[in-house]
Amino acid sequence: MKRREFLKTLTYAAMWTGGHSCFGWSLTTEPIGGAGIDEESGRTRAELEKMFDAIAEAHAKEPFIVTRTKWLTALFDHVRLAANADDAFVHWFADCDLLDRRRGLRLRAFARSAPERERCGAGMNATNGAWLARLDTSHTCPDWESILSLGPKGLADRARKRRETAKTDDERLFLDCVAEVYDALSRLCVRWAAVAETRGMRACAESLRAIAARPPRTLREALQLSLVYDRGQEAEGECVRSQGLFDRLYVKFYRDDLATGRESRDSAKALLADYFTRLYAQHHPNGKNIGFGGYDAEGVPVWNEITELGIELHDELNRPNPKLTYRFGKNTPREQLEKVTTCLANGRTSIVFANEEVLSEMFRRRGKSVEDIAQYVLVGCYEPGIQGREIVASMAAEVNLAKPLEAVFNSGKDFAGSPLGPACALPENAEAFEHAYLRQLDAMITSAVEAARMCERAWYDLNPAPFMSGAYRDCIANAKDYSQGGCRYNQSGIMCGGIGTVADSLAAVRYLVDEKRLVTMAELAEILRADWKDHEELRRRVVRSAPKWGNNDDRADLPAKRVYDAVTARINAESNGHGGTFQAGFWSIDRDKPFGDCTAATPDGRKAKTPISRNSAATAGCGKEGPTAILLSNAKLDLAESPDGHIADVILPASLAKASFGAAGIAAFLRSYFEMGGQCIHLNCFDPSTLRDAMAHPENYPDLQVRVCGWNVRWNDLSRREQVYFLATAEGQTR
Repeated sequence: MKRREFLKTLTYAAMWTGGHSCFGWSLTTEPIGGAGIDEESGRTRAELEKMFDAIAEAHAKEPFIVTRTKWLTALFDHVRLAANADDAFVHWFADCDLLDRRRGLRLRAFARSAPERERCGAGMNATNGAWLARLDTSHTCPDWESILSLGPKGLADRARKRRETAKTDDERLFLDCVAEVYDALSRLCVRWAAVAETRGMRACAESLRAIAARPPRTLREALQLSLVYDRGQEAEGECVRSQGLFDRLYVKFYRDDLATGRESRDSAKALLADYFTRLYAQHHPNGKNIGFGGYDAEGVPVWNEITELGIELHDELNRPNPKLTYRFGKNTPREQLEKVTTCLANGRTSIVFANEEVLSEMFRRRGKSVEDIAQYVLVGCYEPGIQGREIVASMAAEVNLAKPLEAVFNSGKDFAGSPLGPACALPENAEAFEHAYLRQLDAMITSAVEAARMCERAWYDLNPAPFMSGAYRDCIANAKDYSQGGCRYNQSGIMCGGIGTVADSLAAVRYLVDEKRLVTMAELAEILRADWKDHEELRRRVVRSAPKWGNNDDRADLPAKRVYDAVTARINAESNGHGGTFQAGFWSIDRDKPFGDCTAATPDGRKAKTPISRNSAATAGCGKEGPTAILLSNAKLDLAESPDGHIADVILPASLAKASFGAAGIAAFLRSYFEMGGQCIHLNCFDPSTLRDAMAHPENYPDLQVRVCGWNVRWNDLSRREQVYFLATAEGQTR
């Protein structure tokens, strides 16, 4: 099982690094524990493929949304279904990648249809590591309130009712497609109930028949509908990257069950445990995000029975997935926060913390209502969005902040000769170098934004989504697919990675050229072109002595702030291609490695083809002043201007977290950062000595978890290169 999970992660990582024409995926491998497919319950893959070919031919002259609707309807009616007698819920069916694969072919054809489209969806190599742009269908939070309050039949009926007042043929077509796919979802539930019945899953079968006919009334029915919907949307090709504000969505079902005697606390907890297990069994490479806590629209902190059970289960199950978001702020009671930080003290670090005050201010600056702000979630890893009302598309483009450094040294080209920005003379000093860097970066952002916008303008023709759109209340009210801007908020994110490497490099130029006069700018350019060859002593001096981001040192932090301010002002003012704006995000997840692989040596002492800094952390091994200094550096930025997200990466020594610090100390540490203006933060809790021993004796650490960047994995599933990275970072931060 572990091998299958690990191979799935490796396959995904290779796909991602290579670049896909659309950033989305369907989970296609057999889930952990086996799928339990009933081979007699549907058609074979080959038969489905023939059916899909016939549908495509029959509807070739109609809008593509018709073909996609017919494909999805055929899948729901004829796919083979899985059920396992030991499970409380069903959650899997075969061949769920068919629509996604065909969508991929359409996207590749689009990219090849005109020279100006060639970089749409191309990998990092197409721009020599500078940036990439894509159609991002992988970062969504469904309208869970509509789904749970209406059920499949209610969603279909809502579309039909809205059709009565539709004004155009396009509106009527969209609403017809929505009704068709949700009618098919009801039929899927009935089919699945029959399979579950044959496996002895009587309670599951009853819940499936119930949600086929009406909205869920019990916790079991609501959780089952969530899993069915999740599978349906991902089969359509749009990843479900948030299960929503879980405690708010499900507490009414829990309370009704307890009031009527259908469930006890223990039996309800067992249902939630099985639901968490079903999400874990999908072995989604980046995890399923579940939201808890936060303020309601009146500013009252949310903590209820489901919050309590969810945090309990996260601690007891000790799994990397599902991962949790916990929203808290100044008004959150101490005892509530400490119940969550107890998980961290116990090594359950698959939690990201979100600051109510800063994120509320961020949303307010973008014109969002108080009622909507109360419903925000973190989508994917740590990208803020409004549950059920916003398309986040947080990775419409990625920008390698370190790449323009080469262009400054090489007149607008990287050292391989690929154009990046305008031609420029070699600057004479650090101030001129920084100005030239910002000019080159601006040109790169322009290219990335234009390519992402081009992808999005073709979105409806490339990836209409009647299933996902049909759940969004605003898409129905506007009678528009989400790809046409049908949601209330239609945003797209530009992920910017490597701020630590850039800050360190700008500080290093000042140190080397202006202050110590160890080299001229021209000499430094040639040293970097040669990857520090024959200058190892100088390189070591820069690494050891030049100022570094993440140490509360203004000599590095202020250049970072100037870059941050320029980038956020630039990106946040850009319109996207589907009725909204682009939004700047300062994080990189695990792109530090592929970005670094495409980036030449940098002035901070980094060698070519090695990782750049990750997220907003210090460069590995360079955060020598400890965790508090990293937070102080980040807090110098106006983090309400990172609407696509900002994350602080911190390592706390496990010995400190479990002993003198404990849950109360971790809670105080988090509060201090949020009071300084932090946006989001996640923590690792381990000692370098533990990591060294785990590298030498992996058999002794089967349950050791690591927060990689936006998700957790088992330590033993990391590559040796990744283990060395974490060891270096831990040694730097915990001195």
